[in-house]
Amino acid sequence: MLVRVNRADGSEIACELVGDRGGAALLMCHGLADSRRSAWLLDDTARQLGLLVIAPDRPGIGLSRPRRLERVIDWADALDVLDALEVETAGVLGISGGGPFAAACAARLPHRVRALVLASALGMVAWGTRQMARGERLSLAVARRVPAFGGWFLARLAALAAVSPELFFRIVTAEVPPVDREALRDADQRAAFVEGFREAFRGGSAGVGQDLRLLTRPWGFDLGVIRSPTFVHHGEADTTVSLEHARRFAQHIPGAALRLHPLHGHFSLLDAAAGDMLRDARAPAGG
Repeated sequence: MLVRVNRADGSEIACELVGDRGGAALLMCHGLADSRRSAWLLDDTARQLGLLVIAPDRPGIGLSRPRRLERVIDWADALDVLDALEVETAGVLGISGGGPFAAACAARLPHRVRALVLASALGMVAWGTRQMARGERLSLAVARRVPAFGGWFLARLAALAAVSPELFFRIVTAEVPPVDREALRDADQRAAFVEGFREAFRGGSAGVGQDLRLLTRPWGFDLGVIRSPTFVHHGEADTTVSLEHARRFAQHIPGAALRLHPLHGHFSLLDAAAGDMLRDARAPAGG
């Protein structure tokens, strides 16, 4: 279900609600070049676990209005969304490039975040790109210098997905491990991936370009201030985001639990471990 949240400055945030409408809240921070629509991959699992997944598009992405941000910590949409939906506390799930935004929520809203779950989360550029595929390393290098170009290039891929889905998939899966390629052969996951990717560029490439700028520069907060129970999930075969990033998140966030998944990659992890992640997100505040 699509809901729209109006901010005090007149801008609008588009959110997708899936799962159990009367369940405990889980705020989902979507990945890079993705959108609120990917929340539908969690619908069945969320219903089974009694969770309501709330997935906002970040500024300039999907149906959310553009808004200039200077640092990751400046993304205050989580507070606006929780207040508008009258949600007192929520678990927060950050997937891939959404990881830093999820961590920012926990740092900025300690009394509102019940638990923090990071899934295949992209870390700081300074943490390195070891184990990442060549294309991912190049993309991050370009994003550090010209993030707007990175957004423009990814928008060209979204346009290609509309006219030639098979060619699009050959390009985006060229360097992923076999387990990820197999995961994206599943019709539901494949459709969700394409839809989320295309929706990210509904209003152009500026929103994704802004995400790239924010993610590859100082985030504006210290991971060490996070006190929410934190769970870091990562596939050991992931070539999209280095396993080292998961280890660094776990190292820098006090008390964080590192949950590694042998044989799984970036795309297979969400399907394979969705239940574990969502159960972690239900952890009560304080442990």
